[in-house]
Amino acid sequence: MNETLKSIDFNIFKEHQHLVRYIDKNIAIVENLNSIIDSKAETCKMNCFLTIFCLEGEIMINLNHRQFLLKSEHCAIILPGTIVQKAICNQQYKVRIIAFSNDFYSQTVKLDPNIWNIVQYIYNNPIIPISETESYKMYLFKELTIQLIDESPHPFSHLVKHHFFASTFCEMLAYLNEKVPEYEKMEFNRSRSSAIFRQFMEEVSKDDGTHRSVSYYADRLCYTPKHLSTVIKLFSGKTPIRIINEHAIQKIKYYLKHSDMSIKQVADHFEFVNPSFFGKFVKAHTGMSPLQYRNSAEKE
Repeated sequence: MNETLKSIDFNIFKEHQHLVRYIDKNIAIVENLNSIIDSKAETCKMNCFLTIFCLEGEIMINLNHRQFLLKSEHCAIILPGTIVQKAICNQQYKVRIIAFSNDFYSQTVKLDPNIWNIVQYIYNNPIIPISETESYKMYLFKELTIQLIDESPHPFSHLVKHHFFASTFCEMLAYLNEKVPEYEKMEFNRSRSSAIFRQFMEEVSKDDGTHRSVSYYADRLCYTPKHLSTVIKLFSGKTPIRIINEHAIQKIKYYLKHSDMSIKQVADHFEFVNPSFFGKFVKAHTGMSPLQYRNSAEKE
């Protein structure tokens, strides 16, 4: 790779404690964007859950190969696994970052069977405008946060802070859930079928893009391809192969844009049978040949 893809996990905040306003094993509050995103490489993969509140100025940020403008009174929500490229900030920008470890994230959201609605919405819409009501809530949250982190410790300090941040996190999820259009919401219950869907999405998100068949995931989850296809279509409205291919093309686009591999080498890396089949796959999902996509990416 021309640029090594670094994985940035929650420990990055421990390495920059001089810039951190507050930190415990699961939560960190920091007010410097570049020290986190740019400290390892211009491109990195986030391995924690970030909320970036823009208080002043503007920030141009690239998330999963899409460019977004983060403005005042807006918030960027970065999911674990998101590819983040170097942010361009104006000189007057001011942010507040609240980071949650993966453990905190998974423990908090596992109780909500509708979390996939919110995750899908965040993936497509990572920049969220903050309403006037939410701005007031943020002000109250900020004031209480400062009071909690500055007060003298007592035997229950950790529990108080943990539950405070957990309730605030859930409040944010509730706000996001209201933004998901009704036609995009999937009806979940605690049945075996919903568990299959979640397991499938977890397996796809962990894959490097080399496995692009329903049979592979059906074998991983010990179901027949037909049964898996029925469940995924029921809950998401998408076929499993569409979800698999959408994930794979994001991985492929990254290699075409950032690696110095030849087109054939990239095709081999993703285990396509030949460059011709690889070319057809890329064109079907981008409208361009692999070489055309690489050349267009170089001009960005």
